[in-house]
Amino acid sequence: MKTDSNRVAMGKICLMYFFYNFFWSLSSGSLFSVWLNDRVGIDGSQIGVLFGLQTGIAVLFKPAFGYILDKLGLKKHLIYFIAVLSLAIGPFYIYVYGPLLANSATFALGIVVGSVYLGMLFQAGSGVIASYSDRFARCHASDFGIVNGFGIAAWGVSAVLAGFLYNINPDLIFHACSVSAVLMLLCTLLLKVRHLDGLDNEVISQEKIQKADVIALLKQPKMWAFMTYAGTISVVFWTSMTQFTRYFISFFPTQEEGISFSSSMDGITAIFLFFFSMAVPLIIKKVGAKGSLVLTAAGISAVLLMIGYAGLGEKNFYLALVAKLLFGIVNPMLIISVFAYTAEQFDRKVNSFTYMFGFQVVNNVMTAIASPVMGSMYDQYGFPWSYIYFGLFAAAATVLAMFTLSTKSQAPAANSAIAN
Repeated sequence: MKTDSNRVAMGKICLMYFFYNFFWSLSSGSLFSVWLNDRVGIDGSQIGVLFGLQTGIAVLFKPAFGYILDKLGLKKHLIYFIAVLSLAIGPFYIYVYGPLLANSATFALGIVVGSVYLGMLFQAGSGVIASYSDRFARCHASDFGIVNGFGIAAWGVSAVLAGFLYNINPDLIFHACSVSAVLMLLCTLLLKVRHLDGLDNEVISQEKIQKADVIALLKQPKMWAFMTYAGTISVVFWTSMTQFTRYFISFFPTQEEGISFSSSMDGITAIFLFFFSMAVPLIIKKVGAKGSLVLTAAGISAVLLMIGYAGLGEKNFYLALVAKLLFGIVNPMLIISVFAYTAEQFDRKVNSFTYMFGFQVVNNVMTAIASPVMGSMYDQYGFPWSYIYFGLFAAAATVLAMFTLSTKSQAPAANSAIAN
């Protein structure tokens, strides 16, 4: 059976990951909350409810997706499902989602429909794509840092394109998403994985996940410590960032200037982050998976406090700019460190389920609770003080993580997420 070399295989998975993250970032990235507020006409509290329900409903899919992914190994059935589902992304935003949310009579229906479709495609789908890519990379003598670098590149390119297209016509953004979805499906078709069926190595177990494995996993104290990290640090970070662009563009004389600058800056920053993402595994080798998670949490706390302080009194644009740059750094640190920690600490049979349930599901449940509260805080206290409160919470969670996360692997079948 003809197979790809490791380099060719990695090129294909990186491109698949790029196009998925491209249409995800383009449609639901930094300008999404601006589009909801400016074009659709809903306020910060409503946006918070929308984000909360969208991530909350995704909880219905994630445990099943993680379990199925561990059952499938590297078979592409679930990836095909997400790729086909993504083909409707452009028409959905333009002809279904936007009109439903813009009408007060159909607003609730819009939230439900959007939460089901986008929750499955993005909140649940992103976990599947990332976990599959991590596993695929490790089976080809590489690591997720390289793949994630292409995800960052997709974010940067989409940010520049989004700012350009938004000021012309926001609908163009969603047309571009559909094109990217088609390219992702093509890349998925080109992945060669049949030769990996039945493989039993340090990454994939021939003995597949069973219900008893899930029960045993949930009885482990280190699993609950990991879930606590997911429900505090990652939640306050990603939830607080959903409306950061609205705050950042307020530092500019006009919205158009703010959008253009923010989008261009994201594109330039992505070049640096592309290489930084590939260097993260080296950092993890130096400080360990736990050390990397704690370091990331400390960075998140500092970023949130800086963002808040930048808006107190006379606005400090340069401090906000530095905070925006640091946000880009801690983002790849978080996701790559999480994969390294799950691979180091938990059995390979439950690797995807651990990530999908222990990190993503917990993140979604807590986001569903936190997002409406944090959205209301923006309206009640303003952005600066809200971010300071978020930063203090993150700092407390960082201290907790230092004492609860595990340092050494205790799973006999554990494997390293960092290629030697």
